[in-house]
Amino acid sequence: SGPQTSPPPPPLPPPSPPPPADDMLFARRSVVAYRPEPVPAEAVQRALEAAVLAPNHFLTEPWRFYLAGPEARARLSALNAAKQAAFEKVPGWLVVTLVASDLAPDGSFNTKKGLEDHAACAAAVQNFMLSLAAAGIGSKWMTGALGAPPEAVKAAVGAEAGEHFMGAIWFGYPETPLSAQAKAPTRKRGLAGVLTHTS
Repeated sequence: SGPQTSPPPPPLPPPSPPPPADDMLFARRSVVAYRPEPVPAEAVQRALEAAVLAPNHFLTEPWRFYLAGPEARARLSALNAAKQAAFEKVPGWLVVTLVASDLAPDGSFNTKKGLEDHAACAAAVQNFMLSLAAAGIGSKWMTGALGAPPEAVKAAVGAEAGEHFMGAIWFGYPETPLSAQAKAPTRKRGLAGVLTHTS
């Protein structure tokens, strides 16, 4: 009899479809519980590069970013003694400020360009958090919940007095992994309550 031949191997299963490109939009959540390991510097750098791609009228680039090192994180954590232990567990802090290109007579940014700059900074913060979410990294945008005056937060990272505090962004690997299928907090209005279809 002739040589025995092996049966052909079974066909490989088709590749899984890639996740939707907007998965990070649905996966992003405000995270308060983090694992202790640090976030790779490359992921933070990419998120910052995404931040400065935010829509920005007149390219005023009004954002300023302060990536807190160990000493700055200790100063920030010490600003609220009641929450210091919790703050010290946050692996990464980014303080964001606004340098408005135009100010009102009272020193506020309540001018046409100033408000556009504020909106651009908010978009930059969102870009930063979404880029991190795409890498499985959680974040939380902190403002008043820090329980510390904005001037004290700015001083902790060396920001100039004239810069407007936009917030401190916590980031790190979440204890519960991010998932686009996770249930989001219920919105009171939801999409149906804020969307109007015009003729």
